[in-house]
Amino acid sequence: MTDVSQHKQQLRDYFDGDGFQRWSAIYGEAEVSRVRRTIRVGHNRMLARAEAWLLEWVSATGRDPHTLNALDAGCGTGVFSTMLAQHGFSVTAVDIAPQMTAATAERVRAAGVAQRVTCLTGDIDAVAGTFDVVACFDVLIHYPQPAFDQLIAHLADCTRGLFLFTYAPYEPLLAAMHWIGGFFPRANRRTEIQMIREDDVRRAVGAHGLHVGRIEPIRSGFYHVNLVEAVHVER
Repeated sequence: MTDVSQHKQQLRDYFDGDGFQRWSAIYGEAEVSRVRRTIRVGHNRMLARAEAWLLEWVSATGRDPHTLNALDAGCGTGVFSTMLAQHGFSVTAVDIAPQMTAATAERVRAAGVAQRVTCLTGDIDAVAGTFDVVACFDVLIHYPQPAFDQLIAHLADCTRGLFLFTYAPYEPLLAAMHWIGGFFPRANRRTEIQMIREDDVRRAVGAHGLHVGRIEPIRSGFYHVNLVEAVHVER
């Protein structure tokens, strides 16, 4: 197993400090820079597509969301956790940064669904149990290949139904954009993005009992991710 504790600590410090202010603004409705607006648009587009796929899966399986549980791994400020709870899911929302977890707790309280959401602060690879739905959005993009594989393995093992996640695809244009992004003022910069090849994603997911269905590119300015749908396969 690769030791990723130092990498996690760096992410925890970032998202519980300057990163919290930056991403709270992006995920919210405050006025933001042009670069951040493109990220907001892309992130919202991704969440809308993920919600559509989720509801398609619920309909196809004939399940009642009120009988299902979900894990929002890397919940951020709780946008997707709130949506899950509003659809009736019992949600476990986990984030590495205490400020993010607190923001999620406040969001679900304000939305009137706090009774359906349990907020936890900690590493997503320390979450125990299994879930009907696992979501992990814009988290794995921060981890290099060995850590990415470890996290995919754990989250796949936690999934007994649908696994939705994003990753940063390896593309020459994307690599160039992030190189250019290094010249922007520091206030506009994101954390370093780790690009993964699609074949490696399929391999990592397939090795843990899940079948990769749709992979959809979501593109908006500096927001470049692939949204992945994977379903548990009974053996």
